[in-house]
Amino acid sequence: MKNSLSYWSLSSSPYYSFIFVLPFFAIYEVMVLFLSRDEMVTLRNGADVLLRQFLAMFGDWGFYILSISFIVIFLVVFLLQKKNWHITVVKSDYLLCMLAEGIFWGFMLYLLMRYVPALLMFPSGKDLIRQVVLAIGAGLYEEFVFRVVAITAVSQLFKLIFMWKKNWRLVMSVITCAALFSGFHFVGPYGDMFDVSVFLHRLFAGILLGSLYVVRGFGIVAYTHMIYDFVVIFGLTVTVP
Repeated sequence: MKNSLSYWSLSSSPYYSFIFVLPFFAIYEVMVLFLSRDEMVTLRNGADVLLRQFLAMFGDWGFYILSISFIVIFLVVFLLQKKNWHITVVKSDYLLCMLAEGIFWGFMLYLLMRYVPALLMFPSGKDLIRQVVLAIGAGLYEEFVFRVVAITAVSQLFKLIFMWKKNWRLVMSVITCAALFSGFHFVGPYGDMFDVSVFLHRLFAGILLGSLYVVRGFGIVAYTHMIYDFVVIFGLTVTVP
């Protein structure tokens, strides 16, 4: 049974998700290393900045704890997968299928949201390369915070308080975290001016991303967010002479 796990089961697992996002995680962290401390704060997306500013209170190393934590989480997931499923070999064809799926969902999200301002906060004056790096960070850290961490935590909170069944908890958790996700884009010096219609559209996008996370896992929803942002970036920055 363990050896007959399907693509749909393995590709949505935490282990495959972390393997899948590792290349972009490495690109993001390497690019950020070339920036000054002040630039790091202005370039990083909101969820990333929130976490790192909190960790920065613990000193200079605190600013990098989030990156280290990501690696630690990956190792924990690796060990759990090995213990529970006895599977640690990654099937390359599955990763290619996950890439295709992430691209597909990214374009689908773009088609649904094409007339709505980007999910990503674009600081003014940033060049194309930095916007791409920002998009990678959004896919990784916003999805990790607002989907993996928030949906799990809110679901457990609803279970503790209301004793709801799993499916109802997940539905309400996705909606609640989508509202947090939407509202977060209006917070801070690089946030947008609050607009009800934009909030509702981003709420809708958050519900779509949250639903995709519940069904398909962190890796695919992270790529979906990144691909969406890439399409928006190149759509906004490519001009006709």
